[in-house]
Amino acid sequence: MRIRQLARLGALFAGFAHEIKNPLSTIGLNLQLVKEDLGAAESPRDQRIVRRLSVVESEVLRLQGILEQFLGYVRVPELKLARVNLDALLRDVVEFVQPEMHERGVPVRILGDGADHDVELDADQFRAVIVNLLRNAMDACHDGGEVIVATRSNEREAIVQVIDTGSGMSPEVFAKAFTPYFSTKRQGTGLGLPTARRIVEQHGGTIQLDSEPGRGTAFTIRLPLRAAEVTG
Repeated sequence: MRIRQLARLGALFAGFAHEIKNPLSTIGLNLQLVKEDLGAAESPRDQRIVRRLSVVESEVLRLQGILEQFLGYVRVPELKLARVNLDALLRDVVEFVQPEMHERGVPVRILGDGADHDVELDADQFRAVIVNLLRNAMDACHDGGEVIVATRSNEREAIVQVIDTGSGMSPEVFAKAFTPYFSTKRQGTGLGLPTARRIVEQHGGTIQLDSEPGRGTAFTIRLPLRAAEVTG
């Protein structure tokens, strides 16, 4: 149901966003022209005006960014499914993020059950999910800890876990983790986990969160081994 609701919202907000983006672009362009007209702004008065215009210009850019992020969340793009070796994809993602984690002093390990797990995936979108979870896990290990990426399977599904032994979540943060625009990070958009859940559910899968303050956090993704029609 959530996927269909997001699809309807996406169609609605595409037109709404168009009506907002055009005026914002015009405002931004005119701010630039006014700043150019003021030239070097030698007088104290002109310098104050330029500073104030710069503040307004930065807010226009911020609003444009918020609009784009929201549209990226409510749009439900069509999946480009292909048979993918899940373990190979996870190794590639870990290799991509590992230098960043090494710089932060956070070790990362991959654990598997020895089997190859081939699933129907949109590799690019699922890669974005895992990158987001790994970076969240890395941030949670700011006072020490490690990150583990684990895979296993049963007869019906492949299971991916991203586990950290970091700070864990308080009950308040845990309850809001998948709420759009909720973030504990200063520069966070609050759309990473809601987008990750949407992508997983588009694949006919589920994502589960478990966390304990002071002990760490685990995200468990379950994906059907065979492509399933998404009924939500």
